Amino acid sequence: MKFKLLLFLFLHVSLLQAQLLKPLPDNFNKRIIIAHPTVTNINILSTLANKGLLDLNHIQLIGLYHSNEEYDYKDSQSVLDTISSLNMYLVELKDSLEIEKLYQKNEVSDEFLELFENSSAVFFFGGPDIPSAIYGEKQNPLTKVYDPYRHYFEASFIYHLLGGYQNKEYSALLKQKPNYLIHGICLGMQTMNIACGGSLTQDIPSEIYNSNESNGLSHLKGNEIHRNYYKQMSKNDEFDLTGFHFHNITFKGAFFSKLTEVNKKTQPLVNSYHHQAVKKLGKGFKVSALSTDGKIIEAIYHKKYPNVFGIQFHPERSGFYNPTDKVQFTPQGEAKFFPEWIDDESMNFHKAYWKAINKKIQNL
Repeated sequence: MKFKLLLFLFLHVSLLQAQLLKPLPDNFNKRIIIAHPTVTNINILSTLANKGLLDLNHIQLIGLYHSNEEYDYKDSQSVLDTISSLNMYLVELKDSLEIEKLYQKNEVSDEFLELFENSSAVFFFGGPDIPSAIYGEKQNPLTKVYDPYRHYFEASFIYHLLGGYQNKEYSALLKQKPNYLIHGICLGMQTMNIACGGSLTQDIPSEIYNSNESNGLSHLKGNEIHRNYYKQMSKNDEFDLTGFHFHNITFKGAFFSKLTEVNKKTQPLVNSYHHQAVKKLGKGFKVSALSTDGKIIEAIYHKKYPNVFGIQFHPERSGFYNPTDKVQFTPQGEAKFFPEWIDDESMNFHKAYWKAINKKIQNL
C-alpha cells in the first residue's frame, strides 16, 4: 500500500512537470521564457527574427502566463499556429497567487524553480499600470489597473529570481546561474524594480511636472513628454492618434556604450508610451539612462548579475523594422512611418540594441 502511494505521488509530480515543459528537442540548445505572450508580443518576436536582429532558430520559446489573467491566450495560440518561424508553445500556470505571498515561498514557487532551471533567459514586455498595493503604496486615482493577476505572477517570478528588500534572508535563484538573462521593457522594467523592493512614480505629469495631460501639456518641452498627451484629451477622440511619443535619453555610466558600442555621449531619440516610472530603486539596481532633464529613469541594470537589465522605452516596436502603417501625433499633424520620425543615429541605436541582446542570448 505504501509502495502504491509513493508510485502515485511520483506519477502525479511527473505528469505535472510534463504539462509544464515539454522535452527540449535535440536540435535546440536553450529555452527562453516570454512572459505575457500576447499576439502583439508574438508578432514582435517574429519581426525581430525575420529582420535578422534575433536569431531564434535553435531556441525554444516558452510563452508563459497565469490562468487568472484577463487576456485571452486562445488568440495567441491561433497566431502561433500560423507562424512557422518561431519555435514557441504556451505554458499556463494555474496555482493561486495571493497578494500577501508574492515575495515569499508560495503555491507557484516550485513551478518558478522548474522554469528557471530549464531556461536561459526571460523577457518581460510592456503593459498597463501595476497595482500599487504590491509595492506598498496608496493608489493614485490616475493609476489604471486592468489585469492584476498578470502583475502578481510577473512580480512574484522576478522576486524568486532576484530577491529584494522584502526579505534579506531569501536566496535568489540567480545565485545558481549568475549569467541568466532577465530583460524588461517599460512595464517589464517597472516590475523588475518593484519586485526587488523598489517603488514607482504613479503619474509623471502630475508628480514630476505638476501638469495634467488630459488637459494638454503644450507648455512642456518635447523631451518632458513621455506619452502622447493629445491622445489623452477627450476632445481628440474623433482622431486616430497614436498614444506614444518620441523623446531623447541620455546615458549614465558606461552600460550602454559597452552593450551596444554606441558612443556614450549619444542621446538617441526613443519611443515612449508611459506615465509611470521608477522612483526608489529596487535592491541591486543602478541607473543606466535618464531623460535629458534627469527627472525620469529610462534604464536600469543589476550590479551583481551582468545580464539583468531593463529599459523604459520601446525599441521592440515592429514599426521600426517593418513599417506598414503611418502614425499621427496631433489632430492637424502629418502621419508618417516610424523610421521617418527619427534620425539615422537613433535608428542605428535601436538596431544595435537588439543585436547586442542577440549576442548575449547566443552566448548563454
